[in-house]
Amino acid sequence: MYKTKNTTQQDLKALEIKNQEDILELTGSKLDTVKAWEVIKSASENFSNSDLKAQEADALLYEMLYPKTKQKTSKDSNKEIIRLKEKERARALELLELELLIAA
Repeated sequence: MYKTKNTTQQDLKALEIKNQEDILELTGSKLDTVKAWEVIKSASENFSNSDLKAQEADALLYEMLYPKTKQKTSKDSNKEIIRLKEKERARALELLELELLIAA
């Protein structure tokens, strides 16, 4: 349900936030991942209740902590693109063979 439930405070503190200056300018304070995690924990009553906003924030925080999960999906999509290109080439070869048969 909540992905950051077992995240340690050391992991949260170690997270480097890009564009802190922009966040400070727009919100008036820097993004503190420990406080954000505590808010999620509080809103979900220690990760036991289903709260839509807390789940959305949890998912975003998890993406910040573990961005490599997105790369795995892009690798899968790259493999699919390669397979599609292979099929396209195979079809082109088949068409070429048919054209040669017709011309002969």
